Amino acid sequence: MNFSKTQALVFSVAIVLVVLSPIVQNWANNPKDSFPLSYYPMFAKKRTENYGLYYVVGLDTLGQRTRIPYRLAGTGGFNQVRRQINKARKTEGGIPFLQKVARNIAKKEPELYTTLVGLELIKGYYHLEGYFIKNDTLPVLERKIATFKIESDGQFVELH
Repeated sequence: MNFSKTQALVFSVAIVLVVLSPIVQNWANNPKDSFPLSYYPMFAKKRTENYGLYYVVGLDTLGQRTRIPYRLAGTGGFNQVRRQINKARKTEGGIPFLQKVARNIAKKEPELYTTLVGLELIKGYYHLEGYFIKNDTLPVLERKIATFKIESDGQFVELH
């Protein structure tokens, strides 16, 4: 099928307008993102310089901290586990979640489990520019959400 120059121009302009149409969402009070036409909020959204992230830390008898890998904290990929931690923190306060993490560690990493005396659910705040550009991977601030002690029989006692 052959198009005239006018038809091709009208078709091209129409396609460009459809592709650019989501841009108006940048000025809406409640922007709506949709697939396949997106205004790319992940790139356009203003972010604070510090980002909060929840994670689990294990404690040994000397008080040394060990980051518990996400694969021991939940099932699925990193983002799925991150959502599981957020949900557990909101709905359960983190207590049953830490018990589940302890069972996972005991089953999958028994050597690590025997060295632990406690687990903590932490919210750490990281300076994004420092983390990615300057390789400063230490948190700016940490807040304990839940702390548990592992008794010698493997049970947890809530500390706070």
